[in-house]
Amino acid sequence: MSRSIPTLIKPQLLVWARKSAGLTLGQAAGKAKVDVGVMEAWELGEESPSLSQLRKLGEAYKRPIAIFFLPEPPLTFDAQREFRRLAGISPGKESPELRLALRNAVFRREAALELHRLTGDPLVHIDAQLHPGTAPEDAGTFIRKMLGVTWSQQIAWSSPHEALAAWRSAIERQGVLVFQSSGVPLDEMRGTCIPDQPLPVILINAKDAPHGRIFTLLHEFAHILLHNGGHMTSRMMGVRSPEEQPLEVAANAIAAAALLPADSFPQVAAHYRGAAAGEDNALRLLAQRVKVSPEVILRRLVTLQKASAGVYRTKRDAWGQTAWYIRASAGGPIPMQIKTLASAGRGYTNLVMNAYDQRLISTSAASDYLGVKPRHFNNIRRELTSRPAQSGA
Repeated sequence: MSRSIPTLIKPQLLVWARKSAGLTLGQAAGKAKVDVGVMEAWELGEESPSLSQLRKLGEAYKRPIAIFFLPEPPLTFDAQREFRRLAGISPGKESPELRLALRNAVFRREAALELHRLTGDPLVHIDAQLHPGTAPEDAGTFIRKMLGVTWSQQIAWSSPHEALAAWRSAIERQGVLVFQSSGVPLDEMRGTCIPDQPLPVILINAKDAPHGRIFTLLHEFAHILLHNGGHMTSRMMGVRSPEEQPLEVAANAIAAAALLPADSFPQVAAHYRGAAAGEDNALRLLAQRVKVSPEVILRRLVTLQKASAGVYRTKRDAWGQTAWYIRASAGGPIPMQIKTLASAGRGYTNLVMNAYDQRLISTSAASDYLGVKPRHFNNIRRELTSRPAQSGA
C-alpha cells in the first residue's frame, strides 16, 4: 500500500500547481481520479497525497513530481499578459494549453541557461535596441542587416517553409531561443516573447501557416529590441487591447518594413497586377514569391501608397471570416526528430545533446529538456547533421 508523506508536501504547492495549470478543483480531481473532497483536503493541509497520487497530479498539471517538494511556489512567467493574441481574447482566461506552452518556454530557457553554465559555451547578448519613435523603414532596414538576410535570398527561397526555417535560424544566431507550440488554439495565441537577457525567447504557434509564423517571428524580435531600448511593451501593463497599444503598432510596422523593404518590394509587386486592388489570385501569387502573407502584403502596399485603405479594410473583413491564408495545412504523421527540432529549435536541441554526449547531464534530464524519450536521441542527432536548414517545419 502506498504511504502518504505529510511532512514533505506543503499545501500551497498543490494549490499553486493546480491554478498555474488553469484547472478548477473539480477538473483537477477528475484528472487525478480522486474525490473533490479529497483534493480539497490535500490543499487545506488536512490530508496528504501518496506518492502514486502525486505522480497522477504531476501528469494532470504537466509538472515533474519534484516540483511538489519545493519549499515554496516558484515565481513564474505571467501568462495573463505576455502573449500576442488575436482580437477578442480576454486576459486572465487563458486555456490550460496556453499556460502549459508558456511554462514549457520558461522551463526550456532556464534549462538552456544551466546548460551554458555546464558546457562553458558563451552566451550571446543582444546589445542592439530600437526606439518606438524610429521610422519603421529605418528600423526594418536595421533588423534585416542585423539578421543578414538579403532581398535576393528571400525571393530565391523555394517555399514558405524554407523561408520560415531561414528567418528562424537568422534570429536564433542572435542568441534568441525560438520555440513552437502545437497545442494552443490559434485564435488564442499566435506568438509571444520573453525579452529578458540573456537568451530571450520567442514562442510561435505551429498551427499558424508559415507566412503567419514568419511575421510573428519578426514582430516578436522587434519587441525584444524595443525592450532592450528600455521600452516595456504596453501589453505587459494589461491596460489596453493589443490593437490599441502603440508598441504593438510599432512592432507591426517594423516587422512589415523588415519583411517587405520599400526599396525592393514595390518593384516586385508591380509585376502582379491586381494585387493592389485586392484580387485574391494576384495576392496569392505575390505571397508565394515574397513569402509573406497576403494581408501583410496588402497592408504594406497601403503604407507605401500603392493601394487604398478602403481596399485593405474590405479584404481584411472578408479574410477574417474565411481565414484562407492563416491556417497551416494539415499533413501526415511527422517523425519525432522533425517534431522535436520544430518545437525546440536547433540551437536549444544542439545544446542539450552536446551536454548529454559530454555526460554533463543524465539521460533522464536530456529527455526532460527535449520532451522526448531517449530512444529518439540517435534520430535527433542524425537530423541535426543531415538537414541543417529544415528546422522551421
